[in-house]
Amino acid sequence: MLERIDIINNFNSPMKKLLLSLLFLVFTVSAATAQTQLEMNEKASLDYKKADAELNKTYKKLVSLLDKNEKALLIQAQKDWIKYRDSHCKFEADPYTGGSIKRLIWLTCMEEITKERTKHLKESLKNLNQ
Repeated sequence: MLERIDIINNFNSPMKKLLLSLLFLVFTVSAATAQTQLEMNEKASLDYKKADAELNKTYKKLVSLLDKNEKALLIQAQKDWIKYRDSHCKFEADPYTGGSIKRLIWLTCMEEITKERTKHLKESLKNLNQ
C-alpha cells in the first residue's frame, strides 16, 4: 500500500521559509507593478493637475509683469492656446472612443501640451527679466 506523501510537512523548516519567502516576493512584486486602467487614469489626472497648477502659477507671474497692452495680448493668446489644447487633445483621444484607454490618452496629451506651454511662458518670463 502506498503511503500518502505530505509535501508540505516533508519540507524541512529552512525550505519552507525559502518557499514562503519566494511566494511572498512574487505576490508583492506583482501587486506593486499591477495597474488597472482606473489607477492609470487617476495618476494621469494628478499629473495633469500638477502641470496645470504650474502653468497657472507661471501665467499669473508673467501677467503681473506686463503693461496693459502686453497683458491683453497674452490673455488673448492664452485663450487661443486653451482652444488649441482642448481641440488637439480631443483629436488625439478620438480614435480610442469606446475604449477604456481614451481618458488616459486625453489626460496625457493635456499634460504634455500644458508642460510645453509652461516652458514657453517661462521663456517669456526669462526674457522680461533680462
